[in-house]
Amino acid sequence: MTELLSAKQMQECDNRTIEKHEIPSLVLMERAALKVVETIEKEYGNANSFSVVCGPGNNGGDGVAIARLLKIKGKMVDCMVLGNSEKFSEQLKQEIKIAESYGMTIHNKLIEESIERADLTIDAMFGIGLSRGLSGEFDYAAQIINQCANKVLAVDIPSGYDTDSGKLLGENGVKADTTVTFAYMKKGLLLGDCKAVAGKIVVVDVGIYLENVTDQYATLIDDDIFKFVKPRAVDANKGSCGKLLVIAGSESIYGACYLSAKSALATGTGLVKIYTHKNNIASIQQNLPEAMYTGYDEYNEKSLAKEMEWASTILIGPGFGTTDMSKSILKQVLSDVKVPLVIDADGINLLAEDDMKELLKAASARVPVVITPHLKEMERLTGIKVADINYNIERVANDFAVGYGCIIVLKNFTTVITDGEIVNFVNSGNEGLATPGSGDVLAGAIASLIAQKVNPLIRVEVCAATYLHGRAGTAASEMHGVRGVLARHIIDEFAKIEAL
Repeated sequence: MTELLSAKQMQECDNRTIEKHEIPSLVLMERAALKVVETIEKEYGNANSFSVVCGPGNNGGDGVAIARLLKIKGKMVDCMVLGNSEKFSEQLKQEIKIAESYGMTIHNKLIEESIERADLTIDAMFGIGLSRGLSGEFDYAAQIINQCANKVLAVDIPSGYDTDSGKLLGENGVKADTTVTFAYMKKGLLLGDCKAVAGKIVVVDVGIYLENVTDQYATLIDDDIFKFVKPRAVDANKGSCGKLLVIAGSESIYGACYLSAKSALATGTGLVKIYTHKNNIASIQQNLPEAMYTGYDEYNEKSLAKEMEWASTILIGPGFGTTDMSKSILKQVLSDVKVPLVIDADGINLLAEDDMKELLKAASARVPVVITPHLKEMERLTGIKVADINYNIERVANDFAVGYGCIIVLKNFTTVITDGEIVNFVNSGNEGLATPGSGDVLAGAIASLIAQKVNPLIRVEVCAATYLHGRAGTAASEMHGVRGVLARHIIDEFAKIEAL
């Protein structure tokens, strides 16, 4: 897994390197510049002309050092340092002095023509410390870069965005094709507005390491998560591979039920039983004969209790509707559940009612409960507007997980998973996952890995299933195009991922 740091945590690591290990900040700046130049040579090997736009702080110092190294390599470089020279950081002043000693001209204003003609423009105006929007000549520079630059590389983070939330802080921010960030991935590069403008993100080692940060840092899930997925035993049978009860579908809706159940089977659950309205069974059964079925046309407490007693894991909610009957079923599940429970879609919409939330809290105190809302569903649960959740996604998810004792899978272009203590980010998917039924497939995969007990920690199983879903979605988009992905294509790709 990859560590994800906040601006505060990164600054703590930076300061510790300088103060405890006595590595001068200028040495770190030179290392950073070298790594950026190495990335440029790898990613933009044919580029010969560069326009480097620098700000008044240490990010600007990185930019001047990068300009000098490119100039030494014989490239055509225009280096511009914007802002009041009396407020330049000491490191920036030193880098300017070094560059001038090599015969470089450092310009004190923006040269629009340079940006237009350069093969690559380097944004080194502001790094991770920015707390307010770009203004004056910096705002103008961002506009010119966005309008005129051929290609753009941002140093540490595109200028104009909050490091922790990814929010655009003012009117304009730089849009990059590539971002080279130092030491560790920053949260904001994966969130909010910044996610859409950071381009390809390259994390480079500059000699700053993670030591005793004040707060628990988040992690980005990657292929390493599959190391924690226990392989199926050679003596396995269907009964030893989990018994999942899928409570889904409604009188006239069966697609979500079908997709979640098929997803669970495709990811390895031994036995899947679908508890749904009787109208759905014939339609689903002909397409999914591998599952078992129990149909109902009215709420039957004894029938539901019998099916719950059979299950080792329960999934409720896909295509479930929000009728009084649906509410009665969910109430019984929350009140009586004795095994891990996954709640998705309409199950979450029903939870938005206050009396249901108390049942959720009580259930979470007895058994592991996982809920999988998208932003609009989270708005219904919390009363917090989608826009505010988007820029505070980690805090909103964490607060709800703490308050109700459950694991949250808060779905977005970067999904946040938290149990109230440990926070994980997942961005293995792409925009191809924005297709009907994708969430049902994810819910089925999560419930499946939990039912199979692929890891002693349910949080790990949830992370593995979410990452797997993203990987499969990305693979499906490569085959069908991002606009052509259907939910069933995601399921088809599960079998091609070696972790299963």
